[in-house]
Amino acid sequence: MNHPCNPRVNDHPVPVHLADTGISNLHRGNGGTITYERRPSTVRLTESEAGDSGLVSRLVHLDTDRFDLRRGLPGAALVLIPLVVGFALGLAEASVLVTIGALNLLLVQSPSPATTRWKVLLVAAAGNTIAFGAGTLVGLAPRTVEIPLVAVGIVVPLIATGAGEWESSGFMAAVMFSFAVGIPPTTLAGIGLRPAAVLLGGVWTLAMLSLVQVLRPAYRTALAPPSQGASNAPKTPFPRLAVHSCVTASAVVVGLLIGIALGLPRDYWIMLTVLVALRLDLSSTFGYAAARILGTVAGAGVAFAVTISTADPWLLFPILAVTAVLCLATRGVNYALYAVWITLTVILLLNLVYSGGPSLAIARVIDTLIGGSLALIAAVALAATSRGRAGRSSTTPS
Repeated sequence: MNHPCNPRVNDHPVPVHLADTGISNLHRGNGGTITYERRPSTVRLTESEAGDSGLVSRLVHLDTDRFDLRRGLPGAALVLIPLVVGFALGLAEASVLVTIGALNLLLVQSPSPATTRWKVLLVAAAGNTIAFGAGTLVGLAPRTVEIPLVAVGIVVPLIATGAGEWESSGFMAAVMFSFAVGIPPTTLAGIGLRPAAVLLGGVWTLAMLSLVQVLRPAYRTALAPPSQGASNAPKTPFPRLAVHSCVTASAVVVGLLIGIALGLPRDYWIMLTVLVALRLDLSSTFGYAAARILGTVAGAGVAFAVTISTADPWLLFPILAVTAVLCLATRGVNYALYAVWITLTVILLLNLVYSGGPSLAIARVIDTLIGGSLALIAAVALAATSRGRAGRSSTTPS
């Protein structure tokens, strides 16, 4: 039986929950098409409800339709070919950096279907190179200079690229900056060679994506950028974006200071965890932080077992091939699952030249727990600030 207060369209009842989401003035046009106007919604989930929903969704929901080997197989080949060739030529460190440059640019591309446009990837390739070069220099600076420069190096790419379709390029530039800060070069020549290797990885990826677009039409929607069309990605208002970027940079700096104080090796992983987990809203941050922590612990556990078993790069390459395929193929399936494979891939990749053995995997778990905790604290602070602004605006006389 229909509730008497339910709105009706052409004598058809509209459920109350639909009306309460902000849809009003529905009417049916010719051909049965329903159009509507949207009014500002007054219905809001409580933060605990939103946090629980985001947390459970990111941990247990598997979007199996988005498992895509058309992305995973060619993407892994694209990433690992420079690595194998470089080791065969005796250029181990350079080949790892080329591979990191290729992988990071590939991760700028949206999960299947590929919707990130060519111009975004071009800007991202340049941004990754500049960020890596800047991070390399900052990592060599004295601590008193390094700390404020780290904050600047995080804020600038996040704000400069804004939100919408450009957000991923700014995020990856911040990631590359943090990574370069955490692993400074061992020689003066490395200051210039490291960003050059990252640039080569980006150019390699762009060239291979162009080749895929021409030679393998079946892989276009999975891997190659669209040849035309505009992005409809939502944009975040600048004040909110600026506040979020500054809070993120502050949390990253705190993480770096904790890593230094505790003497943790390669504390860039704390910075990366903060960058990945801290989102614009509290519920998403809880979900991403929990998924990141669980995925990292699982991936680091597997990496621990692998690095105990062997350090031979030619035995690690087949394992890296599998993890890279699954990393790229599951990216849109479940974030915790993706975190397992990206953690395993990165640890094994870095262990090829920046050997830390099994202790590196353990350090990654500690770093992730610290970074995830900082992201949650920062998200709560952001939510409290937003509520305070909303409360002041609602009490301001008109």
